[in-house]
Amino acid sequence: MNIAPQLAFSGECRQAFESYARLMGGVITVMNTFGGNEGKALPPGSTAAAADQVRFAELSLGDSVLRGNDVPADQYTPMQGFNVSLHIEGADEARRIFEALSEGGTVTTPLTKVDWADRFGMVTDRFGVPWLVLGMKA
Repeated sequence: MNIAPQLAFSGECRQAFESYARLMGGVITVMNTFGGNEGKALPPGSTAAAADQVRFAELSLGDSVLRGNDVPADQYTPMQGFNVSLHIEGADEARRIFEALSEGGTVTTPLTKVDWADRFGMVTDRFGVPWLVLGMKA
């Protein structure tokens, strides 16, 4: 068994995943759009978004994956009730990633030293994804 967060976007999935791949050194392994996949069934209860929007994306980050998709704008609700937790080796790398996620986003808890990590901070990025960033002791 594995657990992989699946994030929903309102037309920004491609931009978000390309940004995360650059920032975190990940590899986008899947990026399918709704266009060209009309013959493939959607999950029950799902509605196709615009043809150029992302039906399914997967980003490989080491041993972890992050998944995402776009939903029609009239069905989109902002993400809430969870955080994507990043455990990063070292305070400097945590600071770099936290600062990048903060650009155009909202910092909830500034990056600071805590008992359980060299650095800890909370930010919702410009795409609406809430992150916990932990710089673990190297």
